[in-house]
Amino acid sequence: MRKNKRRVEVEPSTITRTSNEKFTVSRFKFLKHFSQLKFSAYCGVIFQGGSMHYLEITLIGMILFYPIVDLIIEKYKSKNKTFEFLKISFIMWLPTLLLIHLFSNGQLSVANFGFVIENSWQNILFASLLLIAIIYLLLLIRSIQSSEELRTEIKSKFAAYKDILPVTKNEMLVFTLILSVSAGVCEELLFRAYLFTLIDSHIGMVAAILLSSAVFGLWHIYLGWQEVIRTSIMGAVFCGVFIFTGNIILPILLHIFVDVYSGLMCYFAMRKSSSSIIQES
Repeated sequence: MRKNKRRVEVEPSTITRTSNEKFTVSRFKFLKHFSQLKFSAYCGVIFQGGSMHYLEITLIGMILFYPIVDLIIEKYKSKNKTFEFLKISFIMWLPTLLLIHLFSNGQLSVANFGFVIENSWQNILFASLLLIAIIYLLLLIRSIQSSEELRTEIKSKFAAYKDILPVTKNEMLVFTLILSVSAGVCEELLFRAYLFTLIDSHIGMVAAILLSSAVFGLWHIYLGWQEVIRTSIMGAVFCGVFIFTGNIILPILLHIFVDVYSGLMCYFAMRKSSSSIIQES
């Protein structure tokens, strides 16, 4: 018997869209299908076990569908970067507070986030390296203030991120004290302490690293696919730190340091001269 084949017609309007619009639509469709597949996979695990709280299912949905929401919000982006920093921080805290609520009430399938830092050589080594990195950052800032050549070099490196990094003192303070701390705490709790541990308990460590890092990268899709790849790699690094140290505190501190580093480099490099830095501070 001959089977009837459906014809898929392409709307003429899609042909006339600009390249930017096509790129945005393609990203949105990809994220939609990706999130649906991921959510379905998680639901398979959830209902197979039958022990996950409905609020935890809601939490997983918030994590997976966040990139789509973020792309929609990006269309209404404010020119005021301080406001944007506060808005992003607020949005990140929504699923994080739900996570903390579930964890504190014993309604989470992940029982241990690794809040205790044990006196092990791994933790001592990593904490020492992090301290060295902080000292290096302070010395580098001092060098930037006194070297026009170094400022020019760093300015060119961060030119592509000027719209999302601080260039004024107020922006720097909000970025450093609120956004960087929020990103470090929220994203590490969501992606490493929770999502990585959840996937690891069902399908193994390698898959947990790859999947949790991929979703972490997609949280930054509003910056483009290149940034998705970069942050996915960073996510895998944070997973490695989480595994190596056995606690979530040190990955949080590393994440905060990475964000603060980027913000301060951009801020000090964008100053016109070392004298203007001194006057402003």
